Amino acid sequence: MRLARVPMTAALALGLPLTVAVPALACPSGPGGPPDVLRVVVDDGAGHVSEYDLRCAPVGGTHPDASEACARLERLDGPVGPSPEGTMCTMIYSGPQRATVHGNWRGRPVDARYDRSNGCETARWRRMAPVLPVPPAHDGPAGRGV
Repeated sequence: MRLARVPMTAALALGLPLTVAVPALACPSGPGGPPDVLRVVVDDGAGHVSEYDLRCAPVGGTHPDASEACARLERLDGPVGPSPEGTMCTMIYSGPQRATVHGNWRGRPVDARYDRSNGCETARWRRMAPVLPVPPAHDGPAGRGV
């Protein structure tokens, strides 16, 4: 079956739908766009929860090290995403800490969760320092440092 080519003006005159494929681009937020603000919530695993707001353009918010945190996010091009599916991870528990990062980064929504339940998750946490605090070393089973 051969399709007839219809000029665009004829298609419009006939009321035929036109579709154009346009790639999705993340645009930096600007006037009227969502602000580049991240809400960082950290649970130390011992009953203490810390909450911070982090703004990076300009640097501000309530994060205790906003300048360094923003510099790190710039180098990473935003918060570290999940480990790729199928990644082999060491089953080394590094501590009970958990964190969430929500908001917008350069016009893209962010909804990330972090913990230290295995080697991959601990590495993700470390890459996010100082956005996420560096927890104290965890003593594993029988007092061995992990």
